[in-house]
Amino acid sequence: MKKKSYLKMILSILLGVLLIPAMLIGCTQKAPPSTTAKTEKLQADVAVVGAGASGVSAAVAAADKGAKVILIEKTSTIGGASNISWAGKFINSSVAVKNGVTVDEEKIISDWIVLNHWRVNAADLRQYITNSGDTYDWLTSKGYPTTFLNFAGEQMHVLPAYGDRQGYLKKMLADSVEKTGGQVLTETTGTKLLTDANGAVIGVEAKKKDGTILDITAKNVILATGGYAGDKEMVKEASGFDPILGGLPQNVGEGLKMAWAVGAEKPINFGIQMFHQTLAKATDKLKAQYSADKASYPLMLTYLPTLMNVSPSGARFRDESAVMVPDASANTSVYQGPFHLVIVSKSQIDALMKQGMSGIKVTSLPAMPPEFYLSWKDKFKLDHPWTDADKVLDSMVTNGDGYKGNTLAELAKNAGMDEATFTQTFNNYEQACKTGKDTDFGKASKYLVPYGSGPYYAIYAQINNLASVGGLNVNKNFQVLNSKKLPIKGLYAVGIDTEGVLFSDTYVGNGDGIGYAFTSGRLGGAYAADDALGK
Repeated sequence: MKKKSYLKMILSILLGVLLIPAMLIGCTQKAPPSTTAKTEKLQADVAVVGAGASGVSAAVAAADKGAKVILIEKTSTIGGASNISWAGKFINSSVAVKNGVTVDEEKIISDWIVLNHWRVNAADLRQYITNSGDTYDWLTSKGYPTTFLNFAGEQMHVLPAYGDRQGYLKKMLADSVEKTGGQVLTETTGTKLLTDANGAVIGVEAKKKDGTILDITAKNVILATGGYAGDKEMVKEASGFDPILGGLPQNVGEGLKMAWAVGAEKPINFGIQMFHQTLAKATDKLKAQYSADKASYPLMLTYLPTLMNVSPSGARFRDESAVMVPDASANTSVYQGPFHLVIVSKSQIDALMKQGMSGIKVTSLPAMPPEFYLSWKDKFKLDHPWTDADKVLDSMVTNGDGYKGNTLAELAKNAGMDEATFTQTFNNYEQACKTGKDTDFGKASKYLVPYGSGPYYAIYAQINNLASVGGLNVNKNFQVLNSKKLPIKGLYAVGIDTEGVLFSDTYVGNGDGIGYAFTSGRLGGAYAADDALGK
């Protein structure tokens, strides 16, 4: 035998010996466990997906009509965004009328339509405006208390104490849905709408926390899934903006995607967001160093009309009195870029430390949401001195959440602004303060307050996106429409998922998000139940 052939034979034998153990292991190894999930079948007249304000209202209203209801919620919490909201608007509620505050509903409707460039569903808008007042009485009768507030002529209804809200909503569900044989299932996520051969929705598939698949058949399904603001990329793609999320991170658009998958139309105005508040990048880190009121100094500065606001380039972009109106403040800022800078001088900081906001000629409290200052509301006063404001702002800069410069040029360099642009902007503003005439933006003279001497600081201000708005078109019965503007049989939607029918390109309400959530849920649940029961 040749030497080469001999070596080849030896190698083959050795290789065979090495493979035998592996082959034996493979033959004796147990098959992997089955990954097939357990499936349970449930049945209801009405299935509701999402247990925020609109979903709970829909479930309760449907149960009150005699329908067997199954409500599923992906988190362990009932109430959704209503648990972190401030107040809702219920037009001409009985409590508003009792307090002598009434409004002309027809004027509200006509003004609303013009404000939104006539690009609204006028029928849906009218239904909301003319029915929201009754929602106050309905909630009161269900044991969910609100407190009326005449908010500069607006009829606001402040929600219960934050810690009590979920309890009230759970009791509403217990007294209606569960009492009449329905179920409330938390930590259960809707994954797919079930349809028949004709495309009608006949139920919803859901997944429980333990992996169990629920096959819920229902005569009607109501989507109340809270939109998609928690999906940062989806928001950016749909709206063109990249705001800070102030709402719920779990709202990532599953409900919308499920509806689109069965033929629901994606509206031409898809992308509306609820830009509504200003946030200061510095706040969170400062809270670890200072008391809550002091940590909020940069945030409060972003709400003051007597300070100059500039874009990342260093140019003014608005009459700063816009900060006194939440919608105007948010939208004028987000339109020009991802953030803006609020400029304040050492002279102004010294005045704040001595006389509070009054020291820089602020005449009304900042339009900050109450949840921002509730823990220190005793200090939320115009003349309350801003103790340690200089130290707080220096800490802000040290933390990398704001900028400082001994001169305008140094501030511009540190903040990444164009030096020539910022310097010219600042000088123009100072001239306006001297003459009392803002030729660039027309800001009222009472808000034109000179800066005085430096150093100078720039507060990094961002816009808060409370929620996405819309994604599904609905008719007056809250039936979801397809591309032919016809109802998809068996499919309804309420709340934020449908609120785009009220607006053209941006949310411009105040309390209308919560008002519409409760009202659309109350009405949509009743419509879906009547249809399911053949009434």
